[in-house]
Amino acid sequence: MFQNNEVHRKVVLLGLPPSIAESLGQILSNWGVMLYIPPETPAAHTLNLIKAATPDLIFVWTGDNLGTSLLKIVRSSFLSIPAIAVNRRVKSSEVLDALDSGAADYCSPPFDATHIQRLLSSVDRSDDLADVVVS
Repeated sequence: MFQNNEVHRKVVLLGLPPSIAESLGQILSNWGVMLYIPPETPAAHTLNLIKAATPDLIFVWTGDNLGTSLLKIVRSSFLSIPAIAVNRRVKSSEVLDALDSGAADYCSPPFDATHIQRLLSSVDRSDDLADVVVS
């Protein structure tokens, strides 16, 4: 489980606007999560940077003109890494689009620490289940 003051996971914040990345990053750091925020670069280079970071979880911005396109690219490139869609809007159609595009879950600012902790815990439970299935 994610516990305060222990580094358990590496998390990528991909494409989030700076203020949103900062807000989410502050909450994640409370659980000792190592954050990686790739610079804005061409998609192929960004994917290489993510691969080098070996993250356990990726938060992907879906709130611009690209919508779920970035999420689909991430999911097709990193099947084993859960992706959480992040968007300012909480319209049910956008949540469903993100989930249909491969998001494990969805969150939006203002971020609630309890909600983010539950997202992290659900990723841990998914990993535990995957270990049981594979074993």
